[in-house]
Amino acid sequence: MTNILETEPLASTEAVTPKLAGRVAFVTGGTRGIGAAIARSLANQGATVAVGYGRNRDSADRFVADLLGTTTRRHGASASAHRGNVGSAGDCRRTIAEVIDTHGRLDILVNNAGFAWPREGPIDLELADTPFQVWLKVLNTNLTGTFLCSREALRLMRPQRFGTIINISSPQGKLGRALRGPYSAAKFGVEGLTQVMSLENSSHDIRVNALDPGGIVATEAIRKIPGNKGKKMLSPEIVRACAVYLASDESLGVTGRSFVATEWNEQHGIGVPYMVA
Repeated sequence: MTNILETEPLASTEAVTPKLAGRVAFVTGGTRGIGAAIARSLANQGATVAVGYGRNRDSADRFVADLLGTTTRRHGASASAHRGNVGSAGDCRRTIAEVIDTHGRLDILVNNAGFAWPREGPIDLELADTPFQVWLKVLNTNLTGTFLCSREALRLMRPQRFGTIINISSPQGKLGRALRGPYSAAKFGVEGLTQVMSLENSSHDIRVNALDPGGIVATEAIRKIPGNKGKKMLSPEIVRACAVYLASDESLGVTGRSFVATEWNEQHGIGVPYMVA
């Protein structure tokens, strides 16, 4: 059971005039948690939204149906779901090709897919006890996946001389945390990758920025951890307003930066939403 506490309306992302009309966005890991919140926010602003997912087709189809019924239809946009493993070069190539075949272009990429530990475990290991395969799984999704999806997107965005890439980061990508070695290393890598991609692509009018929620977010996986029951955490909605800013023309010329969603909301008079697991 969850509920949202201490939340003010995030009205700044629900403007009457859509900020993303005519744009096409692809959000990896876009059917749950932070990814779903971002997908909804982009759709609310008129974007056509393609979401990537890894396992549950039924859940992805339900999410897309909900988007089509509640948001995109208001703006004449559409939505779609695409299955693939972001850690696979072939899957990334195929999935983004599907987005182009379905929607005709790609303007916004949100690299969100990731996890702190593999779903099947183990978790909370010191580096000295971390199996190599666990290290590879975490790095492959969080860091290699960001590289592979970005590489495919850049091949499309460079010729059109327009695009924005948003890489979801973490506080653990700036300050290491014990028992999060692989994840912290991956997110430090995402921060560095963001800077490099910005330097290499600003001349093509492509912006690349990182977005850090600012704390532990109550995603479905986090809420299921027994020790987290009853704890107050950030809602996935925390990233919504800043994601729209980074995806829209409001952030033209802004690139190579790392934004913290909690700070951004507070600076812009937007409530910081919390949930109780």
